[in-house]
Amino acid sequence: MNDRIPCGGLIERHDLCLVEVLGVQWMPGESCGILGKFAAREISLSYLSLGNGADGRKNMSFCVNTEMLAANRDLLEEIEAEHSPQKIEVRAPVVILTLYGPHFNERPALASQVFSALCVDGIQAQTICSSINSISVVIETLDRDRAVRCLEQKFSWPD
Repeated sequence: MNDRIPCGGLIERHDLCLVEVLGVQWMPGESCGILGKFAAREISLSYLSLGNGADGRKNMSFCVNTEMLAANRDLLEEIEAEHSPQKIEVRAPVVILTLYGPHFNERPALASQVFSALCVDGIQAQTICSSINSISVVIETLDRDRAVRCLEQKFSWPD
């Protein structure tokens, strides 16, 4: 008997860094100002998560190509000067692992299942987000092989 959770597949995105803009005093249009800086330089975001901090400020996490960020490092200085976040952190190298449907909306607790799969081997998720048809987790690139093995223990997908 196979107790693994079936899904449509696993997508991987490499050569990335995770940028976290933490503790922004949010005003209308604030996210547009930050994200617009990357758009103006034609830098694609491979991942985006926005949440609330305990103090009511916003936290934004996104992944970008490492080389693109290195070539445009001044963007972070602009964000710091214009939006005064409490902290900007960059972590690299990271990989995004995305499990996708079908019918993820009909399966409760999938994000919990991803966390529990990674916890078996002590893998630290940097950030996680889900949608109606996918769950993406950002991990350090060095943990990629272990993470995929852990996910294969809990989920199944076509070869």
